[in-house]
Amino acid sequence: MLIEDNKILAEGIYKNLKEIGYLVDLFNDGELGLYALETTTYDLLILDLGLPIIDGIEIIKKLRKSKHALPILVISARDKLDQKILGLETGADDYLCKPFDMEEVIARVQALLRRSKNNLTHIITYNDLTYNTKTFILTKGNTVIELSKRELKIFECLLQNQNAIVSKENIVEHITTMDDDFNPTAVETYISRLRKKLGLSINIKTVRGLGYIMN
Repeated sequence: MLIEDNKILAEGIYKNLKEIGYLVDLFNDGELGLYALETTTYDLLILDLGLPIIDGIEIIKKLRKSKHALPILVISARDKLDQKILGLETGADDYLCKPFDMEEVIARVQALLRRSKNNLTHIITYNDLTYNTKTFILTKGNTVIELSKRELKIFECLLQNQNAIVSKENIVEHITTMDDDFNPTAVETYISRLRKKLGLSINIKTVRGLGYIMN
């Protein structure tokens, strides 16, 4: 996600990231950007600090207070040392002052994504379940739980985004490729199957009009 209120600069960053293969959502004010962050899953946030409605520092505080580990790259005209320190101490992972070269933005984005990927553990525990993201094996105690490929991918998607609302569209993106013929309404069926197969081991709630959340 990119949140930047300077529309010319925002379009420039957006265009350059798209050209090298990234999918980018662009917002020009903090309120809309924060709402999207709370309802959609992202790999990285590029954030200006001087935003309309909700300031960038407030967005960082809200994300970190909710234990959101999303990597954050701040791009800001606030180039004084105390502002850099404030941004980093609040929870930003990197800080880039305006003006900057687009090549440096891309380099820092790639570095943050690599670091984030390397920090991910491949063993995730949830209640009495253990899931291995490398072997795709789900166990309860010493028993392997048999799930279909898509059931397992949906479980993985919700598991990796615990306490965050995941939209039906995001789930579809996670479990399919562009060549797949998949009806998004089928997600409801797979969620129902997961609830039946895993019983009290999972707590998946439906958030009407928004998606699903695993608490």
